[in-house]
Amino acid sequence: MRSAERTTHRVSERTPYITLVGKVVQIIEALRDAPEGLALQALARRTGYVKSSIHRILLSLRQHGYVQQDEPGGPYRLGLKFVAIGRAVNGNVSLVQVVRPHLRELVAAFDESAYLAVLRGERGIFVDVQETNRDLRLVGPLGAEVHFHATAAGKVIAALFPADRRAALLARLSLTRLTPRTITSRAEVERQWTRVRRLGIAVNHEETIVGAVFLAAPIFDVEPHVCGAISIGIPKARFSATLGRAMAAALKDTCARLSETLAAAGYTHRVGAAPRPVELGETTRSTLAG
Repeated sequence: MRSAERTTHRVSERTPYITLVGKVVQIIEALRDAPEGLALQALARRTGYVKSSIHRILLSLRQHGYVQQDEPGGPYRLGLKFVAIGRAVNGNVSLVQVVRPHLRELVAAFDESAYLAVLRGERGIFVDVQETNRDLRLVGPLGAEVHFHATAAGKVIAALFPADRRAALLARLSLTRLTPRTITSRAEVERQWTRVRRLGIAVNHEETIVGAVFLAAPIFDVEPHVCGAISIGIPKARFSATLGRAMAAALKDTCARLSETLAAAGYTHRVGAAPRPVELGETTRSTLAG
């Protein structure tokens, strides 16, 4: 008979599955969800595995520093080795790499361009775009700053700042009029931010580009602090209330799943120093092409 370590079965046509690894992962995840620790019996109930098998795995993990037990018969907890792994993962996680597949999903769903904006110091910067292939489309504003009072991405990020940071931002904002529809009243900007917090979505309806509509939802790190936003841009000629509702629902679902992924990875967004300002913003770079 083959040992458990060598026994595999097929999850799909091409993906081999090692049963023992799956068992170890379930034990680790059970301990992750119980910071106070779990006794052997409790682990058996949660995982459905026999105690003798769990005990052997725990002893091996403890020997390598991945599980700790303060006293014989006491509960098991995750060990400090996982802290080092978490830091290594966090340091290697590129938000752009993690988000890009989600942007592509949105492009595939709506055939419109999707954007990622992230916080860098006190600025929001567009760092990735996945464009539709349509002739009439909104061109990506890579490297451009968000406008916290006008762009959908900027509004949704600012709206979810802590109250003191939000107030300081509002006080220093230069409420530049970019189109006839741009909001230039601080009181109205504050009302819009309040609405964004209530709805979980921000809309830019020709406030930065005449003839263009953008919707955005927030992304959170493990804290959870808002660390960026995903937005979709669409020419006004193709926009409708029905489409807007579908896009809003998809954005909120996408960003919620993404935020869960970042939290599970222990991702903490490092804003760093503000980069050199880029003159072109969503106003000028996201122009109607074709």
